[in-house]
Parts: sequence; structure tokens; C-alpha cells
Amino acid sequence: MRRLLVLVAAILAGLLVAGCGSSGHSADAPANVAVLAGDGIATVTWPMESGVEYWLFYANSTSISTSNWTTIPGSRSALGATSPFVATGLVNGSIYSFTLNGRTNGGPGGPGTPSVSAIPRLAGTATASLPAPWTAGAALGPNDLRGVSWGTVFVAVGANGAMFSSVDGTNWTALNSGVATNLNAAVFRSVYLAAGDGGAMLYSADAITWTPRNTGTTNNLNAIATNSGLFVAVGAKGTIVTSGDGVTWTAAADSATTNDLFAVTPFGNSLWIAVGANGTMVASADGSTWKSVTSNTALDLKGVAAGTSTATGALTIVAVGANGTLITSPDGATWTAQTAIGPNTLSAINFGTQFIAVGANGSIFTSTDGTTWAGQPSTTNSNLNAIVHALFGYSVVGAAGVNLLAK
Repeated sequence: MRRLLVLVAAILAGLLVAGCGSSGHSADAPANVAVLAGDGIATVTWPMESGVEYWLFYANSTSISTSNWTTIPGSRSALGATSPFVATGLVNGSIYSFTLNGRTNGGPGGPGTPSVSAIPRLAGTATASLPAPWTAGAALGPNDLRGVSWGTVFVAVGANGAMFSSVDGTNWTALNSGVATNLNAAVFRSVYLAAGDGGAMLYSADAITWTPRNTGTTNNLNAIATNSGLFVAVGAKGTIVTSGDGVTWTAAADSATTNDLFAVTPFGNSLWIAVGANGTMVASADGSTWKSVTSNTALDLKGVAAGTSTATGALTIVAVGANGTLITSPDGATWTAQTAIGPNTLSAINFGTQFIAVGANGSIFTSTDGTTWAGQPSTTNSNLNAIVHALFGYSVVGAAGVNLLAK
């Protein structure tokens, strides 16, 4: 297979140099090519000229050219590239180099630009070159925002039916949710869902038009999560409801608790963990039958997330809560109390390329392994209530419409 890919690349390179027998011409190398590193991505920009078709070549290498790119393992090319071009699927901490050339009317490729390089890095973590990794957007107040999700766009929801969407996490548009009840959480898997007080559940295929769905409960729903086949929403008095499609909802056969539940997460496709008041923790293999789990804390647990440690490669589940409470588990069954992360209540945690926990007074903490945490400079003192990882970074929302972005 690798030999075949190399052969195809070589053929493409040959066509690029020779042209296709057309009357087209080579184009001059674009000037002022720049590359900006992101979280697992790099954005390449250049001044485009009318009528010029551009080819972009890049690889995990200290340099690259239009003549040697086929010899670099794992190199990639993009025909008809346009500026800005976002290269995705990159490894943080590794250097990537880029070059491009152009042609007109299908002619041979022109000279390549000088190689430019960038090193992708974790979003949300301050570095010497990026001392302020979090950017505040214009407040979306006056309502508190309590949940945020990412699909093809961001969707943020909050008190009194507040709802907003954004393509980039910076510029937001108010949406009509059609309800005045508090919306506490949002999630995306093929469709968007928003859960809230009184058992409210809103459904949307496009993040524009929202339809209420009957969850069969009047208890407040505080959180919602999904894996590849199931949606699970949890809430007051141990309420747990599930759905395969977001339309038809079923109450769990046994939630194993009557305490309020504040957060839920899948761990792979075979385990669910929900957490709540007074250290409550319940687990389920199917979303229907739950059992109590010893969490080793009596403090409220507000957030839970699962991920693969970028430091050790180990699967880890992390729960956070009141007074900076932090507990971790490798399997969802055995939990270890860790040193608290500061004095503030942590309201939410997410795993994308690393664990990020947010909470009261603008608290933001990051960790690559779930146990060792670093406080990050925040641009707000407002309470932060929810966080989601997107393709290019993290979005956080909170009190009085506060919204932050790290990319």
C-alpha cells in the first residue's frame, strides 16, 4: 500500500511539473506565505491571485520542497488549495513544513515557495510565545450560559431559553430556542440537543430550527452526553433518561440514586459514569441499569470526562467539583482522591487534546494526564459553567453571557 501511495504521489508530481499538454502556464511562487500553529492544526495563508490554481505540500519535517515532498514519509498534498488552508490531524509538539506553487489553465506547476514551518501546540495552555491563550468574546448576556456543544457550529445555551450559535467561537448569533425555560446543557451527534429544567429537551438538525421532545420527566435535566449509539441525560433526584436518536426518550430502569446528578460521560462504548451531589457516582454498561460506585469524596461532583492521557497513553476518567475536588480512575470502578485543584468549585471538565477544567471566578486548569494540573491565565472573573472541544480549540461559556476561546 505504501509503495502504491508513493507511486501515485510521484505521478501527481510529474503531472504538476509537466502540465497536461494544455496551453496553461506556470505561475510565480506566492509571496508572503505564513503559517500559524494551532491545536493539532496549522493554518497556512498567502495572497491569492485570480486565475491561479495552487498546490500545497506539507509534511512532518524540518523542511520541504516541491521536488522532494514525495520522498518524505507521510507527506500530504492539496490540489486547488485556497487561503487560508487549515491542515488538520497534526501531532502537537512536532514540526511541520509547508510549501506551495501555482499554475494557470492546467499548466505545469511553477517554482515552490521557500519552506515555512510551525509546531502545533495544545490549546488553552500558556507558553512563552503565547502567554495569554484564552480570548474573551463580546458578552452574550444578560443570561447565564450553562452549556455549549460543537458540531458543524458551536451552540451555547442558558437561562431563560438563551441560545446562540457560532462558526468560529468568536462571533455569535442569537437563536430562537422557542422556550423560556432554563437550558442547562447541549450536545451534538448528527443532531443537536439541548436539555433543561422541567425535563425540557430541544432537538435540531441544523442548529437553527428547534423542536421540543418529550423526555417523560418533569425533573430538571442538568447534563447530556453521547457516545456512538446513545444519548444520556441526567438531572434532579437521580433522573436518567436515554435515547438512540434524540427523538424518543426512555427512563432508566434503575438510576441507583435519588441524589441530584450534575454530569455524565461515556467511557468508550461500554461504560457510562454519572456524578452528582455529595460525591454521588453511578455507572452503567447500557444507560438503563445503573449501580452505585464509591467515589471517595463526600463533596459535590460537578463534572466528569474521559480521555487518553497524552502524557502516558493510559485511559483515564477524571471528575471535579466543589472546593477544587479532583478524583481519577483508570476504569470507572476504582477511584483515587487527588490533591484539590485550588479552592474554587470546578463546574465542568472536557477532554480534547488534554483535560481542561473550568469553574468559579474564571478558574481554568489544564492537565495532560488528569492528575498534574496547571492554572491558566483567564480573561474573566466570572463563573465558568461549561466547556467543549472543537476541531480547532476549546470554547468556554459562563455567567452573564461570558464566552472564551482558546485555539
